[in-house]
Amino acid sequence: MNQIILSSSEIQDEKTIAAATQRITLALASQSIVFVEAMGKTVPTLIEAGEKSADQDLVLASALAEGLRTYYAQLAQQIISPSVFRETRSLLSGLFEELSDFLKGLYLLGQFNDHARRMVSSYGERSSCVLIAHVLRSRELNAVPFSERELFLEIGGLRLELESLLDKKSIPVVPLSLRPALGF
Repeated sequence: MNQIILSSSEIQDEKTIAAATQRITLALASQSIVFVEAMGKTVPTLIEAGEKSADQDLVLASALAEGLRTYYAQLAQQIISPSVFRETRSLLSGLFEELSDFLKGLYLLGQFNDHARRMVSSYGERSSCVLIAHVLRSRELNAVPFSERELFLEIGGLRLELESLLDKKSIPVVPLSLRPALGF
């Protein structure tokens, strides 16, 4: 099994994503799992949004999250085929709505601990999974993004799902933070 790891610097803009996609395409001689970090400078922005929300500045936190949503949507529209873009936009919108709700929760709690930091950061990886998988789909590759919140609760089930997808010649695109828990 081939593991392809895409760092944040390898998927920060249209040009680097095109190069990463080419790298994945060339590696497809064997079964591949693609592990991705959050795109570009997403994590620092998400952390700042979480901190601002816990510090009772929900307006700024929401503006930061909305800026990321806009960036991901605009980038997706530029690099993903129109036939795949509608699904991409829908998945990204759902993720950022979930992030908005999470930020409201941090606002109500008034604290931003390590667990909350990991949860906020996960939105960057999950969004990148959607983006990269759909770029691959635009190039006629059967890629599946793993971006749902439930994945973080059922690692054993995720491992079985990955193996099933590999058997079907699909390309799982998974948050890099899950790699150690999956035993890779």
